[in-house]
Amino acid sequence: MRSLVLAIFFSSSLVSAQAPVEARDHHLVEVAIKDTRHLMRLLRLDLDLGSCRVPEVGVKQVEVIATDAELAKLKKNGFSPRVVIRNLEDHYEAGMRKHSLGRPETLTPPLGQGAMGGHYTLAQMVAHLDAFAKNYPKICAKKVSLGKSVQGRDLWMVKISDNVAVDENEPEVFYDALHHAREPLSMETTLLFMDELLDGYGKDPEATFLINEREMFFVTCVNPDGYEYNRSIRPNGGGLWRKNRKNNGNNRYGIDLNRNYATGWSAPNGGSSTNPSSSTYRGTKAFSEPETAAIEAFARSRKFVNANSCHTYGELLLEPWGYQRGSPPNKDEYDKLGKQLLAKHSMTRGAASGVLYIASGTALDHHHAAHGSYSWSPELGSSGEGGFWPSGSNIEKIARRHQPMFRAIARTAGAALSINSITVTEVGGNKNGTVEPGESGAIVVKVDNNGASATMTAGTVRLKAVSSGIPIGTSTASLGIVPKFGSSSNSGTPLTFSVPSSYGALVIKLELSVLGDGLVTTRDISIVLAPLRTAVDDDMEKDRGFERAPVGTATTGHWGRGVPQQTSSGGVIYQPGKDHSPVGTMCWVTDARAGANAGTYDVDTGYTDLLSPVFELSHLALAHVEFFRWYAESRNDDPFRVYISSDGGSSWTEVFSSSTSTGNWVSFSHEIQGPLTDQMRFRFRAQDLAASLVEAAIDDFAIKGVTKDGNLTLMTSGARGTMVQFGFNGASGGSSTLLLGFAKVSPISIPGIGGTLVLDPASARILTSFAIGSSGFRGFDLLIPNDPTLAGKTFYWQTLYQKGGAVRFSNLQSLKVK
Repeated sequence: MRSLVLAIFFSSSLVSAQAPVEARDHHLVEVAIKDTRHLMRLLRLDLDLGSCRVPEVGVKQVEVIATDAELAKLKKNGFSPRVVIRNLEDHYEAGMRKHSLGRPETLTPPLGQGAMGGHYTLAQMVAHLDAFAKNYPKICAKKVSLGKSVQGRDLWMVKISDNVAVDENEPEVFYDALHHAREPLSMETTLLFMDELLDGYGKDPEATFLINEREMFFVTCVNPDGYEYNRSIRPNGGGLWRKNRKNNGNNRYGIDLNRNYATGWSAPNGGSSTNPSSSTYRGTKAFSEPETAAIEAFARSRKFVNANSCHTYGELLLEPWGYQRGSPPNKDEYDKLGKQLLAKHSMTRGAASGVLYIASGTALDHHHAAHGSYSWSPELGSSGEGGFWPSGSNIEKIARRHQPMFRAIARTAGAALSINSITVTEVGGNKNGTVEPGESGAIVVKVDNNGASATMTAGTVRLKAVSSGIPIGTSTASLGIVPKFGSSSNSGTPLTFSVPSSYGALVIKLELSVLGDGLVTTRDISIVLAPLRTAVDDDMEKDRGFERAPVGTATTGHWGRGVPQQTSSGGVIYQPGKDHSPVGTMCWVTDARAGANAGTYDVDTGYTDLLSPVFELSHLALAHVEFFRWYAESRNDDPFRVYISSDGGSSWTEVFSSSTSTGNWVSFSHEIQGPLTDQMRFRFRAQDLAASLVEAAIDDFAIKGVTKDGNLTLMTSGARGTMVQFGFNGASGGSSTLLLGFAKVSPISIPGIGGTLVLDPASARILTSFAIGSSGFRGFDLLIPNDPTLAGKTFYWQTLYQKGGAVRFSNLQSLKVK
C-alpha cells in the first residue's frame, strides 16, 4: 500500500505465549455430495467445511478441513473423502516461506509483505489504522474500541467520511473482517479498500464521492484472540484455528463467532454445532461472546444500509438466508444490488444456504433480519490461489480484484442513478417520427435508482449540445425524489433542441447528464437526422447464411438452427422452450435438444462460435446490428460475447461481453463503429470454461441504417440449397424492380435515371418488381438451386427504383455461389 507508512509496535501483555492447545495437523479433503439429503448427513458430522463448488449437474464437491480422526469418521459414515493436500498447515507455511520478503516487526510493509508469511500481524493491522488517522485526520477518525475480546484485546473500529467527527445524514455502510481467525485476506482486502479511499480523496472521483456522500465504518478484526493464537502456533502463517479462544472446559476452546448471532442461532436445519470441540460450536446462547455482543451493540446504535462481513475462500458472494433454504422476500432488490456489486468481477452469487451450505447464527442473516440492512458475505479467493493462506503475489492479486465490489457496496447504499432509456420525439415537423433539419426534438429520460436509498434531494437531468450550431431550448428538468429501486422521468418537462434547416450533417451529438445526491452520470447521445431503415431481417426460420464456425473447442452444446426444447435445473430455466419470433419456431441455439437433464447438451469444456454471412454494407450510414438473445449461465463467470469484423472475419473486435443470465429473451442493439465495408461479419460466442451450465440462443437478427431510396442489401452465404434474402429500401409507395447481371461493367449513366447502371447491359435480365410499404423495407427470399454447375459462379444485382416520376439505379450487390 502506498500510504501505509507507520511504526510497528507490540503490546507484550496481548502477545504473551499461549500453549498450542488443539493444534493438530489438518488435511484438505474433498467430499462428493450427491443431493441435499447427502449434504445434510455431512453437516451432521460437525466437521470444518472450507468451501464448496457447484458443478453443472448440481452435485457439490465440499472441501473439508479434516484431521486423521475426522477422515476416519467420514469413511465410517459412508463417505469417500479424497485427500487433496495432506498436512495443510505445513503446506501453507512452506508456500509462504518460499515467497517470504522479510519479517522484521519494525518494518512497515506494503500489501503482501506482512510479517506473518506475507500477511499482516494483528499489531501491523492496528498500526495501519493509526497511520490512517494520523495521515488523513479530516476524513479518517482515530480508532475506537467497541469492546474487549475474551482475552482482553480491543475490537477496533474506524470511521471514514468527510466531516468525520460529525454524524451526518448520509447512508451508512459497515465492513467487518476476521470473524474467522484463519482468514487474514478478509482483513487485508478491507485495509486496502480503506487505503485506496483515503489516498484517492481529491484525486479519484469515485473515492472522493464515497467519502463525501457516505459514512463508512470498519472493524478489521472481529476475532483478535483467534488471530493471535494462529500467530503463536504458526508464526510464518498457515494456522487453521477458526474460533475465538473461549475456554469451554476439558481442554476445549473456542466459539465460532459467525455462529453466535441471534438470527437462526438454534435453527432446526443445522448449520452450527452444540459440541464445544466442533469448529462451528455456536456457544451456550446467542451473543454469549463479548466480540459478537460488541458488534451487535454497535449495529444497534447505527443504521447500516449495507453490511459487508468479509470471509475467505471460494469466490462466492453470499446473501441471506444462511440458516434456512430460500431467500428473503426482497430477493429482487438483492438481485439489483448484486449485479452492480459484481459488474467488474463475476462470482457465483446467491443465498448462502444454496450456493454454499446451511449456516445458522451468522452476521449475514442477523444484519438483514434484525437491523434491516442489505447484508453480504463475500468469500474471497480460491483453493488454487492458496485457500485460507495465499502467499506472495496472490495476496495482492485477490485483494485488488475485489476492490470494485467493496466500492459498489458503499456506492449502492445510497441512490445509484442510471439511465434506463432515452426517448427522442419529433416536435411538429412532417410527423414522420424522425427529427430532420428544420425541425425540433424533445427528449424524455427514464432514470432508474438501483441503490438501496431514495435520493435525498430531487434528481435532475440536463442537456447540452456537443455538435456546434444546435440550439438547446429546455436544458434542465427535475426528476423529483427517485425512490430506491424505483424509476422517474422528466416526461412532464421534456428537454428540447432544434436543428437548423441548413444543417448538413447526418448526425448531431448531445450530452445528457443525470445528477443526484452528489453523483453525476453523463452520456453522449447521437441523433440521426434521417430515418433508420431495416436492410437485413432474419427471423431464423430459413437458412439464410448463418453457420456454426468450423473451429471451436466445446465438446457439446454446439450452435445449430432448431426448435429449442426447455431445460431447467434448480428451478432455473437454462434453455427456452420456444424461439422469440411472434410467428415461427426456429432460432440459433447451443444444441436445441433437452436431453436427460440440463447438463446433457449444454456448452461444455470450451467455446462454440456462430458466424453471420458476410455483408456488403458500404451503402449504409450509421448502421446498427440488432437481435434478441437468450443466455443462461449458472456461475456468472462464462461470458457471452459478440464480435464484429470489417474484413470478412480475418480480424475481430469484441463489442459486447456479459456473463449475466438474461432470464428471458432480451433485445440487443449496437451501433457499428468505423467505416462500413463490403466485408462486414458478426460472430457470437458461447463458452464454458468454468464447469457451469451454459446455454445461448439468437433470434430475429437485423441490420438497420441510413440509406438512399432504392438501395439493395443481400443476405446469403452463397451455399447451394440455402436462401438468399434481397432487402429493398425505399419510400412508402415506391417500387423496386430486381435486375440480374452475369457480368459488371464501368458505371453507365442513362439520361432521366438517377444513379448508374453497373450490370452488363448485354446480359442483364429484368426479373420482378416489389412494392415498398410504410416501413421502408421489403424482404424477398430466393432459393439458390442445388445445382453443381452453379458452383463458383458470381451473379450481380441492382434494382431500378421508382417513386412517382423519379427513377434511379441502386447500388451493386454480388452473390458468389459455393
